[in-house]
Amino acid sequence: MEEKHEDDFPAPGTFVIIMIFLAMFVLFYFLNWKWLSMVWNIGK
Repeated sequence: MEEKHEDDFPAPGTFVIIMIFLAMFVLFYFLNWKWLSMVWNIGK
């Protein structure tokens, strides 16, 4: 019996969703620090 090996990534849709989630997480992380510094008047 011969094994079949796929050359491409087995779950490209999952990878795209994870990359979008990671990008949104990083964006909101830095935006929240910026908004927090504006509320607390840090760095002025």
